[in-house]
Amino acid sequence: MMLHIDADPEDGRPTLLMVHGMLSSRNHWQPNRSLSEKFRVVRIDLPAHGLSPAPEDEAGATPEALVQAIEAVREHLQVGRWCICGQSFGAAMTLRYALTFPERVIAQVFTNANGALRETWDASQQRRNLTQIDEIRREGHAAIRRMAYHPCHARRFPPDLREMLSRDADSTDVAGIALLLAQATPRLSVSDRLGQLRVPTLLVNGVWEKRFQPARNWLSEAHPHIAIADLQGGHSINIECPDEFNAAVSLFLSAHQ
Repeated sequence: MMLHIDADPEDGRPTLLMVHGMLSSRNHWQPNRSLSEKFRVVRIDLPAHGLSPAPEDEAGATPEALVQAIEAVREHLQVGRWCICGQSFGAAMTLRYALTFPERVIAQVFTNANGALRETWDASQQRRNLTQIDEIRREGHAAIRRMAYHPCHARRFPPDLREMLSRDADSTDVAGIALLLAQATPRLSVSDRLGQLRVPTLLVNGVWEKRFQPARNWLSEAHPHIAIADLQGGHSINIECPDEFNAAVSLFLSAHQ
């Protein structure tokens, strides 16, 4: 499965891959265009999102398959090593990519990602996920629009960007989203593997997302080798606090070139 790629021209700048979260698209990174001043920015659409195809089967929707799809992008672009940045669901993918292919990653940045750092789901959480999947399969985009992280609910997004990302979410492949929720979402966490992480890593934390702060604090104590930049914003910190996000990303990645 080849993902849709939106890449800056190649001109010798370090390559920076940016991976959006669930129900978004490559347009999630519109507020971060200034990063192209220092990096060759590559934005992809995850499977079933934007212009990328949906997974063909359950095996194609697992975290391992998504990591392999990201690696196929690197191979297609003929990039030896690159920087990577992931948001939410996408952060779970980029963290896993860095653990799987550390020799391919110069340095990485990720944002608030509850799924990537959580403990194993209990039975009630698994039941809620299965219920949501059933609703999506029955009702399609009407059910997807009720999901808390659908962009239509993002009060702090600029109106034009919220409208664009809402259209993108409303164009996702319903069956593909259901597959991702069934096969990838329950297996997102890499919290038990972070001690193996050897790639320079920065968390850009949106402090207004209260439910993520226990994970942020655990990360600080358990894995002090991971740098943290706390910014005044919420879950989509790159959109809610773009100038500070761009500066933090640029400073950190430039220090590891």
